[in-house]
Amino acid sequence: MTTGRTPGRWSSAASWTGAAILSLSVSGALPAHPQAGEDATSLPSFFRPNRPEVATLVYDASPGRPVALTFVPGSGGDPVVLSLNASAGELHPLVAELRELSLLRPPASLGRIVRLGDELGDVLLGPIAEQLRNVPHLALSADGPLSDLPFGAIRAPRSLDSQGRFLIETRTLCWIDPALAGGNDDNPPAGQRPVALAIADAVYRPPARPLGASMSDGGISWRLHAARRNQASTISALGMPVVSRFGQAASPALLWESTESYAVRFLHLAAEARIDPGNADRSALLLSPEEYDDQAIPVTAGQLASRLALEREALVVLSGLDTGDHGIGPGPFVRAFGAAGAGSVVASLWPVVDESATHLFASLYSNLAGGTPTAAALRDAQHRLLAEPLRFEQGEGREPVDFDASHPYYWSGYRVYRGSAEACG
Repeated sequence: MTTGRTPGRWSSAASWTGAAILSLSVSGALPAHPQAGEDATSLPSFFRPNRPEVATLVYDASPGRPVALTFVPGSGGDPVVLSLNASAGELHPLVAELRELSLLRPPASLGRIVRLGDELGDVLLGPIAEQLRNVPHLALSADGPLSDLPFGAIRAPRSLDSQGRFLIETRTLCWIDPALAGGNDDNPPAGQRPVALAIADAVYRPPARPLGASMSDGGISWRLHAARRNQASTISALGMPVVSRFGQAASPALLWESTESYAVRFLHLAAEARIDPGNADRSALLLSPEEYDDQAIPVTAGQLASRLALEREALVVLSGLDTGDHGIGPGPFVRAFGAAGAGSVVASLWPVVDESATHLFASLYSNLAGGTPTAAALRDAQHRLLAEPLRFEQGEGREPVDFDASHPYYWSGYRVYRGSAEACG
């Protein structure tokens, strides 16, 4: 099996910082200064969009110096590197606070989230606001603290959007990782029909309790199991055969058996996934959080790719990934699934309660079934949570309940990764 990984110095998108230097007119924005760099011919092709409606923004937040922003227009113009008015050290506490407030969820935190979003929007987008005015799609790459930033929750500068809305309300966002560009050269056996594979919840033991007793066992709630199962089941909206592995069936052995037996075009993982910044081999899918050694699936690229054969350009969804505040984002998982053949990855920056996630993914898969590109499909699903209350049906004889999911916790932590700016568009 060939991995399709991009070799050499550009294996990480945000590692590139050089470009030709042009003067850039900045109107109504914070100061930014052109930065010396390499010739524009050194810019990797995966950063270059070929459509005027797409622009690439690459943020290099290396420690000890101002953040460098590389702006790559999609209209055939030359890239520009700017030195922003903030360093990685200055941005890190803002990113950490925005994440912390998003995870708190109460409405009381929303005012501070908006103020942080305004500040980050002015710093990160203000200097190129005029150039982005007619660009509806942004292809993004960032390292350091910005790799953990929910970009959808920053606020568009007033010079870009007179209403100062969340960025996800005005732009379609997509993240670049060249590991997703190659795909998997292994073809599924002839005659196999592609399927959607859904994995949900931890391994659990049926509770030996009488009816009416507590519905939990060892801290693993049956209600949680049902909610994760419901979330993963939204993949049926794609209208193609679905293979489900829930509860006790969600074991590594049965996962490998399923991927060897079917041509997997969509893989939805409603299970815990964690990143260990100190040891990449400990970054893993945790099919049972309490049984790490037996139920963990390490996501080092080589090991995952050697066992997981996805259809070329498959979509992988990681709804329970928790990137923490480590400055590496979902990168280890994106690269691992890219080596296994995925062409797109949807990953969370933090786990979200399954009730709202179920609505988001139902919208995502319905949009995909209708032919909407992945980034636009996710943005529409996020915008629905932001714009209108969710309605939960409580069964016959009971009134439905409306639930406000407009807080950034519910929608801003999801990202789409593609292999290039062109794929993002």
